[in-house]
Amino acid sequence: MERFPLPAVHWTVENHDFIRFSQEYSGILRKRIPTAASVTFYTDLKRLETVLPDSHVRAKAADLFALDVADREPVIFAPGGILLPFVTGKGRVVVACLSGLDPLVVERVAKDWLAEVQAAAFRDFLSVKQTRVEAASGLCNISHLYALLETPSEAGPVHLVLIELQPRTRSSRDAFQNARRAAIVLQGFVGDSGIVHHLGQCIFAIFLRDLQEDEFSERYGSKLVALLKRDGFYRVHVGSSSGRGESLPEAVLTEERDRLMSEAWAALQTAERRGPFTFCDYRVLAHPERHPLFPLSEGLIRRVRRQYSRSGKFCLVELAKEGWTGDRLAELVGRHFAPDRSFADAASVVLFLDGATGRDAHQQVARLLRMLDRETGCECRVSAGIGSFPFADFHKGEILANCRKALLHAAFFGPGSIVEFDAVSLNISGDMFYGDGDLSRALAEYRRGLVCDPDNVNLLNSLGVTYAMLGRHSFARESFRKVLAVESDNFMALYNLGLDEVRRGDLHGSLKHFERALEVCCEDDGLETRKDLQLQLGKLYCRLGMFDRAYPLLMEWHDTATGLQQSGPALKYLGEACYGLGRKDEAKVWLQKALRFNELDPEALSLLGLVYMEEGEGHQIALALCDKGVELNPDNAASRLRLAKVQIACGLLVEARRNLMQCRGQKRNMPEFQICLGQLWLKLGRKRRADRWFAKVLQKHDLSPELAGMARDLMRN
Repeated sequence: MERFPLPAVHWTVENHDFIRFSQEYSGILRKRIPTAASVTFYTDLKRLETVLPDSHVRAKAADLFALDVADREPVIFAPGGILLPFVTGKGRVVVACLSGLDPLVVERVAKDWLAEVQAAAFRDFLSVKQTRVEAASGLCNISHLYALLETPSEAGPVHLVLIELQPRTRSSRDAFQNARRAAIVLQGFVGDSGIVHHLGQCIFAIFLRDLQEDEFSERYGSKLVALLKRDGFYRVHVGSSSGRGESLPEAVLTEERDRLMSEAWAALQTAERRGPFTFCDYRVLAHPERHPLFPLSEGLIRRVRRQYSRSGKFCLVELAKEGWTGDRLAELVGRHFAPDRSFADAASVVLFLDGATGRDAHQQVARLLRMLDRETGCECRVSAGIGSFPFADFHKGEILANCRKALLHAAFFGPGSIVEFDAVSLNISGDMFYGDGDLSRALAEYRRGLVCDPDNVNLLNSLGVTYAMLGRHSFARESFRKVLAVESDNFMALYNLGLDEVRRGDLHGSLKHFERALEVCCEDDGLETRKDLQLQLGKLYCRLGMFDRAYPLLMEWHDTATGLQQSGPALKYLGEACYGLGRKDEAKVWLQKALRFNELDPEALSLLGLVYMEEGEGHQIALALCDKGVELNPDNAASRLRLAKVQIACGLLVEARRNLMQCRGQKRNMPEFQICLGQLWLKLGRKRRADRWFAKVLQKHDLSPELAGMARDLMRN
């Protein structure tokens, strides 16, 4: 009988609770210890030592973090400070530093009273956690999110990100597993920079404070969606909103909370309509006029159209200078251009050059800008975007928009630049729409760019990535293959094709592309992308049993990561690689670290259980761990196979056979499956039947020496 997928919750306070509930826990201590001006929690000694007044207090603080100290008593120090230690669920220590207390309170406070306060506060901490955590995922709930949004802040901007992660099927079991897996991936992505919440159904939220606009835009749009897609989520939609992050009256804070939630929700609904893997920031929806590619005013378009409507060959030029109005610029330009050839709107000036080619227009504009510099007595630094007709398959009505795209292109070269519209301009405008989450418009831009330059590898790569995000994977593969036909060692095309082959289940095809991508990777391809390639390749090596290649690659990746949150994704695979290499003591260490990163990782639990059994560290512990791994993910054949091995060792033969029957048809694990069946029949005294299974194992052509040796040894017994 399959168990209920949500096990009983054993509530304990953990280290990370002091981060996500820091304001509640601080409030509890300030209420219980009067006159405390501030409360800060420290999980390591190094950071705490920087705020302590002298070496004597630092030595006492070191004792609080020491593993061999049985009783950790509060430390009182002058001026106005108290250190209160709290031992969390896994035996680790968090120290609360209360500072700014009244000297009289510090002088008269008794340690036995502090110990009572310490115990009572810890009970309050646990109560807060029980009311603010959603049990199915282990994440904070909507009550905690509302509390954060209603808390005054004088820090930097506040951001709210809503994420919809739909399960592949409508089954309740899949919904539970989807929520747990989403919690792990999102917490790993966010780290300590924000707090992840589960709001119910398949909606998650990330609360971020004091994160600058450019960093937020870069991480919490396409990067987050791409990560979740790569991790196998069926559909991913992200909507975000931002607040000012300033201290506001309580009544206004409630309005601000509702505004942030409503805006993020509206952005999420827009993302849902855009495709299976999309995102949207409400700021783009709320202020379309601020977009660099926002169209010119209708009045200006009509005036320019009257000029070019009867012309068969012309150029349009858009001039702009940051900080200048269109009227101010038009006044300068009007001295050199006839009124019927220059037109202005609020931010820019458009010139009409009848009969001019792009080269002619470039020369005329360059002369004009030099004259403007002389007249103003300084560098005027006006930028210009030129669109010409005829050009590729563009009709006359598109040339003004092309000027705006060329002007955006010119911004990459700095003020005072002149750019003629071309395929690169469309690549940049496509990237702009892609960065806004408007994938359909990005796709249109990339496709028009390929009309201008069919062999442009940047456009082809961008087109392929956009197709993949829209779920049109066959078109994406075709785009990446076109890149390789033009440039056989293109890193991005090799990397993206490798990801697509993993998605399709062609591991050997993916291996070929990943290994080649790693060979040709250079600094220009970006450190972050290279790191992700290393991790993907290391995981692939583990899946293919190539542990001697996986271990050094994963170790290199792990050594460049900082902290458990960043290194966490590699820990389980390092344990698997060490186990595959026969280094079981090392495997045990890595798997234990993996479970500190994610205590409900089914594969890490089952593999650690198998290691415990093979190392003779207790069959019952091994059985409990493997059983838990299957309970958390009953569809994982590798976890069921490990459980069957432990059950055979424990004499639970009926249960082992039941698990083995659910592993049939898995080609990757077939030799181990056959060896387990042989061992089962040996235990039942059916030697001849067991030998038939061992013989089937030895008929395999790609059998590892370890499995072949095991099968021969069992046949000889």
